[in-house]
Order: sequence, then C-alpha cells, then structure tokens
Amino acid sequence: MVPEPRCYTADEIRVGLRAEFTRDVTPEDVRAFAANSGDFNPLHIDPDYAAGSTYGGCIAHGAFQVGLASALAGMHLPGRHVLLGALSARFASPLPVPRRVLVRGEITAWNREVRAGQLRVVVLDAAARVPYSEIAVSFTLHGAREPGAAGAPARRPAAGGAGRTVLVTGAAGGIGREIVATLAPDYQILALVNRRPLDAGLAALPGVRCVTGDLAAPGWEPAVGEALGGRGLYGVAHAAWPGAPRGGLLDGPDDAAEQQLAFGTVHVVRLARLLFARVGPEGGRLVVLGSTYGTSRPNLAAAAYSLGKAALEHTVRLLAPELARRQVTVNAVCPSYVPVGLNEHADEKHRNREAARVPLGRLCSAADVASSVRYLLAPEASFISGQSLGLTGGQL
Repeated sequence: MVPEPRCYTADEIRVGLRAEFTRDVTPEDVRAFAANSGDFNPLHIDPDYAAGSTYGGCIAHGAFQVGLASALAGMHLPGRHVLLGALSARFASPLPVPRRVLVRGEITAWNREVRAGQLRVVVLDAAARVPYSEIAVSFTLHGAREPGAAGAPARRPAAGGAGRTVLVTGAAGGIGREIVATLAPDYQILALVNRRPLDAGLAALPGVRCVTGDLAAPGWEPAVGEALGGRGLYGVAHAAWPGAPRGGLLDGPDDAAEQQLAFGTVHVVRLARLLFARVGPEGGRLVVLGSTYGTSRPNLAAAAYSLGKAALEHTVRLLAPELARRQVTVNAVCPSYVPVGLNEHADEKHRNREAARVPLGRLCSAADVASSVRYLLAPEASFISGQSLGLTGGQL
C-alpha cells in the first residue's frame, strides 16, 4: 500500500525546513529501473562486467538517484501539492549496489506570493554519511488556492505584477538554466534564449517568460523592451557565451578572438546601457559570468576564451563608476571548472583530474555559481561593485 504523502501548505513552507528518509537500494531496484527506463548499461545490471570495471561492482543509475529526490519532494517535502519545475544533479561518487542510503532534503528558497521554491536534496550513505549526489529541485505548488479562489487554476503573475525583473542571458545553457531556477522564486525572469529553447519545466514556472534574441546580432534590445512593456528592469545576469575555441592566438582565426572579445566587452556594455535606461530609483544589479581562465589563470589551450573572459573582468571594473550614478552595481562571478555547459561532454576521468586540483575536493557546481549570482543581486550586496568573485574552492 502506498503511504499517504505529507502535505505542507504555502504558509508552512519556509527556508530551512527539512525532511529525510532511508532506503535500501537493491539489485532488484536497479534492474526494475533499467526495465522502466530502457537503460540496460552493463555497469548497472551485469555483476561480472561491473566487477572488471574501475568501480569493482554494479552502481546505481544517476537517474535512479534523481528519482529518490523526486520521491522526497512528492512524498515528504513539500508533499502532495508539489509540481517539479526543474532539476539539476551533481554526482559526487558512484552509488554501489546494494547499499542503504539516506535521502535528505532542505528548502533553500521559497516565495510565498508565487508559491515557488527550491529544494536541495542530498543522497548519502546511511552509515558513513558519504555523499553520492546532490540534486537541486525547483518546484511550485498546485491544488487549492487562497480563500475566494478555490478551484482557480494556477496563473503566472501579470506582466506588471509585483516582483523585480531580472534578464538572464544564455538561459538555456547549463549554468543559465540553474540561474533561472535559483532566481525564479524571488524575481520575475526574462529568459533570453537563442538557438536552444528554454527547458519546458523552467518555462512553466510562475513569473518566467522567454525572449528569443541573439546578442551578437541587432534586434535583441527591442525584443527585450517589448517583453518588459512598461516595467522597469532591476537586474541582468549575463551567462551567454559563444563556446570556447581551442588553440592559441597565433594559430586561431581572427573572428574567433573577435567574437570572444565582443561577448566580454561590447555585449556587456549594451546590456549595461539597457539596464541603466530601465532601472528604477532603487537601483539595480548587473552580474556577469566570468572564469578563472580569465585574469587569474589564463589557459593557453583556449587562449581566445581566456582573452575574452579577462576583457570581461576589465569591462566590469570600468563600468562600475559609471553605473554607480544610478545606484547600479556590476560584478563578475568567476568559477573554476564547472562540469556543465562547455564541459558537459568531458569524461569522468577528466572531471576527476580537475576535482583533484581543488583543495575542497570537489568541482564547482552550477548551483554554486547560481547562488553567488543570487547573492550579488540581493540587498546585502549593495556596496559591492567592480569586483570579480573567484569560485575556486581554495585553488591557487
């Protein structure tokens, strides 16, 4: 018999609320998941094959652990009225089978007005407390509405409704998606996308609206202006970037370096002009995504990329005193190696090598970047401007 799910109301949910459960993960569970998903990779279901691998035995599917996060959200926190909007998973270590795990969740963001929030789920070894995965879950509540609106369908806030508006460029990318999911509970989001559409779950979140435009081409400013209508613009989170061409500067084509430099300079200035013209009297925020490959650790194997990111940091410094005239701050978040976006196709061996260079013992995650962006958008960061925040995990 399926147990009755917990049912937290919008008034009961708060940041810091926690729930957990234990679960024995068995070979039968993994085989059933393989049958339902169609993923019969022998590393998961063939003991003889897995014994000869570097893991020494079968491991659970990563998506199986994502399913455990779904179970926590749907049955424990928030429970019955939850609707998942987006998921972002990071796998710290393989989950051997069989194994008893502890699935622990905590509300990390909640917006009562739009009934949307974020849940951080960690899957751990129940005995040793070693983490296997960390899953960020964006969610909304469905079901009963406020008194007088019973039975009314969930709706997006009106275009001129409460809440500050933040434009997120590169919203369909690996880090861009995480930024949208992290900011959606607290802001109205204009998600600027180009070739790739925004994830359907994110697009369905209350207060998220998609705008199509190419920063490298004319016409995106009018599209953003039309989407804003008469509203002001509080912030810009600039995560768009045109890839990372390999090779040095001498052998690379001129247009590769020009494109990288444009995204670190001209396009940042155009975004700053848009914000400067649209910001309200309370001021605003411009946060751009840099990299440790910029000023602090240039990468000769991706020299044009390093050049563009270094130029971006100098653009931030030069814009700071100009934007300050309207109480607008501008800062760069510069992560080290992040295993999404440009690096999402790297194999596990390469990721392990990168993690071994980090004193904290793990890679920077998309959630780390998004949390830093959220902080720099917050009132607590109102006196920080012209800075580059390195997310290095202690790496020199």
